[in-house]
Amino acid sequence: MFNPSHSNFAGLGGAIWNPATIADNRYSVQLELLAVDGHATNTAYRYTGPWSLKSPSEDFELESRYLQQRTGDRPNLVSVGVNARGPGLLLRLNSKHSIAVSTRVRAALQGNNVSQELIRNAVDEFENGGRFTDNKLNLNMNAFAEWNLTYGRVVFDEGPHFLKTGITVKRLMGAGSAYLQAKSMDLEVAAPNAASDTTVRIRNLDGAFGYSNPRAFDDLDTEEGGRWLRGQNTPGSGWGADIGFVYEYRPDGDRYRYRDAKGAEKVDHGRNKYRYRLAVAITDIGGIRYRDQTVAYNEIKTANLGVSNDEVNGIDLDNFDERIERILRAQDLSKDTKFVAGLATALNVDFDYHVGGKIYANAAVSQSLRGRYAIGMRQLSYAAFTPRLETRWLEIAAPVSLVNNYQMLAYGLMLRLGPLTVGSNNLQALFEKSNLYGANAYAELSLFTWANKRYKTPKKAKTPTQKVKTTQKTS
Repeated sequence: MFNPSHSNFAGLGGAIWNPATIADNRYSVQLELLAVDGHATNTAYRYTGPWSLKSPSEDFELESRYLQQRTGDRPNLVSVGVNARGPGLLLRLNSKHSIAVSTRVRAALQGNNVSQELIRNAVDEFENGGRFTDNKLNLNMNAFAEWNLTYGRVVFDEGPHFLKTGITVKRLMGAGSAYLQAKSMDLEVAAPNAASDTTVRIRNLDGAFGYSNPRAFDDLDTEEGGRWLRGQNTPGSGWGADIGFVYEYRPDGDRYRYRDAKGAEKVDHGRNKYRYRLAVAITDIGGIRYRDQTVAYNEIKTANLGVSNDEVNGIDLDNFDERIERILRAQDLSKDTKFVAGLATALNVDFDYHVGGKIYANAAVSQSLRGRYAIGMRQLSYAAFTPRLETRWLEIAAPVSLVNNYQMLAYGLMLRLGPLTVGSNNLQALFEKSNLYGANAYAELSLFTWANKRYKTPKKAKTPTQKVKTTQKTS
């Protein structure tokens, strides 16, 4: 959820939310050097341990003593990921047309629709005995790189009405993907100190499991991301797209038009012109097809599987593929050698109102369009209200959001000083670590040149008062 302020100076960052924003942009040229957004969040447990963004040197341990479970039986979600962009170039070709070329690397571990009892047993390492029915989950890991080409165009500009549209085409290089699904699972956990070696017995399971290049998640760094962008170590490939529209109501639109020295009519691209703005976009349409190093079991229907303590303990990113195949007795299952991991398709809508002067207010909703058991990355739906102070060189925004599929309240702060933007959409990670469901931070550095110099509407010339001579008639 990178910078929900939806500033007029978002540039390439705004194109991710809606590609139409690059048309009639406040920048003539923008070179995005690097932008990084990292997050970790969930709806099941509060973290009460010593670590926080304020105390990053403390050990971060997800032990049960540091986890306070949220009450209720609503299915849970979890998401941990990083999103890196750059380099990227935005260029305004003329008053109507703009283009942009950019790169991006994304990686995330996500859980959706995870039953409360199932996640509690996993955190407790299956130490509490009992029968647990109707368990569900959908776990996904995805890492990929993309090259993006964006085109934005002004399609209507007459009177107070202004409309622009944009499209982004994405070439995707899939570095790795994995998924584990249980549409229905009946578990029996052995009582503590039970004589049997069986820790968990899976009475019934209807699910799916697949992976391609699971080692892609071992060492995530800038060097590895560069290799993905060059198409190295990427067993998957695919295409994606974003499409969007932006409408602006400009009651004083004529004030921003002028004629240059040659008499041609021009529009001042350096200033915001609207009373209000409405933007709608669908982003991340498409997916990545994995064919190499790929294993998929998409019709898992099994019963009465005993799982030992040795099979459960110590599962991590280095061995989860082997462990889960052993737990599911994969040799008895039908195997496929390809699958498609979808992008985080979402509907983005925002309404921006010019309150007056340099003050704006933005209301935004991002609604995930991915199914409950979809394979691939997903956008966690959210709604945000963001007041902001916006100038060319300084911008301050304070988003208040309902995050994690509208379940959690979060507040943040964003600061832009010319080419540098820093912020967080979840300041609880800085000040309220005892009530911490997640953390988020982002930063961006870019170089740019402004759109054409601001044109000040000339004052109307005063009409000189003419002296009228009167002749007085005499009788």
